[in-house]
Amino acid sequence: MKMTGPLEELTAATAHLRVYEPLSSFSDWAQSIILNSPRLSSGQCDRLENQQLWERTLRDVSDPFPHADDEFFRSVKMVDYQGTEYTRYCPGQIQARSLLAAEQAEEAMRAEVFDLLVPPAARRANGQRMDTDRLAADLTHLHTRTSTWGIPLSWFALFRDDDEAEIVYAEERLKTVRLYVPFEQAIDRLAWAVQAMAAHAPAAPIFEELGTLGGWLESFDPQSVIELDYGLLAEIVWPDDSVNDLMHGIQALEDSDMTSAAAAYRRLSNRWIGPRQLGRAN
Repeated sequence: MKMTGPLEELTAATAHLRVYEPLSSFSDWAQSIILNSPRLSSGQCDRLENQQLWERTLRDVSDPFPHADDEFFRSVKMVDYQGTEYTRYCPGQIQARSLLAAEQAEEAMRAEVFDLLVPPAARRANGQRMDTDRLAADLTHLHTRTSTWGIPLSWFALFRDDDEAEIVYAEERLKTVRLYVPFEQAIDRLAWAVQAMAAHAPAAPIFEELGTLGGWLESFDPQSVIELDYGLLAEIVWPDDSVNDLMHGIQALEDSDMTSAAAAYRRLSNRWIGPRQLGRAN
């Protein structure tokens, strides 16, 4: 089925945290795809993913899993402090991400509803199609984290308000905002946040989230680039001060200024109530 029209209008407000690695970090088959495939822009990658998503969703027989979608790679160009341009790459990993999405849906739904949306026959067929070695490699080295109708507060610990930002409009409508940070710089910021929370608020839920985020990032090349892509959430929350609020809140904890820390947390919480309510309404 060939989908036409603005597919993004059908897509939930989903944010992505992506890690782009150097070419040398990938296996030979992945490097061959990167070097021999046309370079896609971020917008083209978004449209491709949405196209594939809705083709899977609208099949005559309910089966949301990918069948023969070729791997594709996003790319991002950055400039270092010496003015040298470099490129990093992020694989789509659609098979692994689809499987994880199905597992999350199974946990969130009643069994009979899940079986209607993702029938047992489709799950069995997907298991037979998958390259188990490649799936295992992708699951242990997943380049993309996804969050719908909100952004985990821990993600903001990686960024600062003066990081490189790409603000994307289509005509007058805000389509997305993408923040970029060099990997090692992000890791330094995350380490500071973890240390501050461990010393001053180890029982706070975000402390565990920060630790989980750090564990995920451990497997990536230090020369990588991290991207936070707001997706359609940008239209709801941008301009967004979450990066500053989280940083100032943690700094206030370090300074034993509990009033300022509580105020920063309230601002963060209140800002994301609206998107969560829209998610429940949908």
